[in-house]
Amino acid sequence: MNTVLVVEGNRPVPDALLNYIHNASWQARIYDAETKLTTALEGLGALLLFSPCQVKRGYEYGEGLWYTYLRQNQPQLPLAVAGYQQATHSNYLDLLRLEFYPTNWFDQLRPVMAMTDTDYQDTLSPKLYRFFAGHGSESIVAVLIRIRLVVQMAQRELLKMQTPYSEIYRDLIAPAQLGQKWTEWRNRWVNYYPLFVATPFFEKLKTVGERASQLDHWMLAGGAEEEPLANGEILTILNALRDTLQEIENQYVLQKLSHSHR
Repeated sequence: MNTVLVVEGNRPVPDALLNYIHNASWQARIYDAETKLTTALEGLGALLLFSPCQVKRGYEYGEGLWYTYLRQNQPQLPLAVAGYQQATHSNYLDLLRLEFYPTNWFDQLRPVMAMTDTDYQDTLSPKLYRFFAGHGSESIVAVLIRIRLVVQMAQRELLKMQTPYSEIYRDLIAPAQLGQKWTEWRNRWVNYYPLFVATPFFEKLKTVGERASQLDHWMLAGGAEEEPLANGEILTILNALRDTLQEIENQYVLQKLSHSHR
């Protein structure tokens, strides 16, 4: 029996959809964001999005982000969408007209490589762009990199130059106002993070959030504590945050922009 992985869109999947899948002799498996995505996609016959996704401000369409992911990683896998709108492409399942769909509809799905990005609705990509680059030098990555630079220089002064921490704090860390910068960064994070709860990179964002919380005490105290900097803990976490965020940006923002300008 073929399996379809269903992405709930942060709201329960209607029983009518699950019944339709069952009657089509397919097995529905609900995607658990705690599961590594590459593992969840193994052995599937299709991926189905219940769209749009419900977020705190209403509803958002993230279909284009899933298209981008599958196009790069599993182009042979069909990406289907189920919702309450009129069908605009062959891989769309109108939940208000289920009785008009044949029971072998899933067997006729086209793979991602046979579709285009314009087939899928996408209101989240512009917000992802603003999350990363919409405010120029104040973008979430730019601010993080500036914070990291201060920490890197302070750690070098402490470990390589053997400069007393009191001097490093007075001349470098305190003037950098790390507490204020970190608060601004966290506020921006909290504002955008919930929007991407049903995206293919949410597990990575969740990891970023968990690692960032480990820095809160040190950052909000303005970097006054020597030991976390001396043992490399602060810089290690900042490096991990930067690398993960840049990975997401490269895959879903920069690469998409490069394709759009070809």
